[in-house]
Amino acid sequence: MENRNFHQTWFLTRFSLKRDWLKLALWSVTLIVLFAAVAAKFTTIYDSQASIDEIVKTLKSPSMVSLFGKLSGSGPYTTADVFAGEMTVFMAMIAAVMNFSIIIKNTRGEEDSGLLEIIQSHSVGKLSNLASSLIELLIINLVIGIFYSLGLQFAGLSGTDTNGNFLLGLGLGAAGFMFASIAALMAQLVDNSRFAMILSYIIFGIMYIARMSTDISNPNLTWLIPFGWVEKFSTYQDNNWLPVFLMLGLSLILCITALWINNHRDIGSGIIATKPGRATASVFLRGPLSLFFRLHRTSIIVWIIGLMILGFTYGSIFNTIGDILKTNPTMAQLIGASAVHKANVVIIKHFVAILMIVFACLALFPGIQIINYLKTGESKGYLELIHSKPVSRSYLFTSILLLGIATSVATLFASMMGLYLGGMSVMKHPVEMSVFLNSFAAYLSALLVVLAISGCIVGLIPRFSSFSYLYIGFALFSGYFGKLIDLPKWVAKLTPFGYIPDVPVGKIDPGTMWWQLGITFVLIVVGYIGYSCRDLKS
Repeated sequence: MENRNFHQTWFLTRFSLKRDWLKLALWSVTLIVLFAAVAAKFTTIYDSQASIDEIVKTLKSPSMVSLFGKLSGSGPYTTADVFAGEMTVFMAMIAAVMNFSIIIKNTRGEEDSGLLEIIQSHSVGKLSNLASSLIELLIINLVIGIFYSLGLQFAGLSGTDTNGNFLLGLGLGAAGFMFASIAALMAQLVDNSRFAMILSYIIFGIMYIARMSTDISNPNLTWLIPFGWVEKFSTYQDNNWLPVFLMLGLSLILCITALWINNHRDIGSGIIATKPGRATASVFLRGPLSLFFRLHRTSIIVWIIGLMILGFTYGSIFNTIGDILKTNPTMAQLIGASAVHKANVVIIKHFVAILMIVFACLALFPGIQIINYLKTGESKGYLELIHSKPVSRSYLFTSILLLGIATSVATLFASMMGLYLGGMSVMKHPVEMSVFLNSFAAYLSALLVVLAISGCIVGLIPRFSSFSYLYIGFALFSGYFGKLIDLPKWVAKLTPFGYIPDVPVGKIDPGTMWWQLGITFVLIVVGYIGYSCRDLKS
């Protein structure tokens, strides 16, 4: 006899696949092409043992281990080993972003909009929507994993084998579904999609920091962290399938738990209830700026504290990075203790220069999320009450833009303070604060350009507001991987970050800063005119 709780699950699954086909296709094609293209690129970059040995030295340094994970196995390494070492953690991070966004929108997001209530008023089971969303993500992650594997088969990297190709491809697919399961559970614990997204990223951030710390201190402890399992594939070395089964097992437990909670709660509710608001509004809620701050307050605080902790964690390994030369007594004897210290500081500055693109891109997320509220708030009708009041569009646009800019700037500053404090906590002679302040100042203009692009899109063509997130992803990829995969320099210059010199190794370029500020001003004016002139919900 059919379980009525899952009645019409397959129908809803087919419906979801048809409804989301464009989004799923864009994500899938982007990830598969990126993965296969980088694999093909590696065959030309690391075509000799000398070049492979050189990059392996870099990947084994503490700074690279903290970013990409520990390189598995032992030498002699091949091109395939380098590819797996550089790409596994990065692709798992992108998989987390994709799965979080889709599963939360299709579950808790549909509850928020009232769509789920309409669906469940028909002859469908209570658990059918959640089950169909999980099946949809299982299918898309499996498809992506298979195409990853086939892409590696055709890329023809030196040192690959069929077992390793399918382990890496399907393992990343399993990691993606594990993240979908985590987000599905979070969507049942809380009673709104925004909090579910925040909670999912908090868990992801904790796992990332724990993975990074254990990789540096004791790699065996990484087995205790689900995100760290992707490093344990030991692809092309031992080809260990155990982490894949661990991820699938954890996913099964999380899915069953999510379904159980879903079956025992009412629509619109969660295990963790939202604290009821005040009976009367605060005197500070008299304008759009204070209202928007109140709406995004939790998200802003989480991002600022989260990036400060991430910065502190990276700063806490400065002693490990800076001690590389100190462990070489011959070098210390040759150039002297003072010169060794200066050399260590230079190494740390190079590491900070790499981290800057990561922190800048992460700091942009909350700012753009706030600016895009002009679109999401319109779509859901939340801004209708404000539009019905004597509040000009220019005031509304300016308020939300200022809040978005202030949030991103504060988040980037917090990450720099985290780096400084983390370095102070472990170093006898910590790096001066001016080093981090210079880095912060150098990236401000580029940060403003991206935020202005987001404001311009929301003002002119709000339906393309998601482009801003794609642009950040591209900036992160080109800045994070650009040098390692030998991307042409013009690719990096497609984003404003590509024009920033390697601060704090280099100096701030005032000319670059001024023309980027000029572009920022023009984009904001264009966005403002567009928002003032266009029809709402257009």
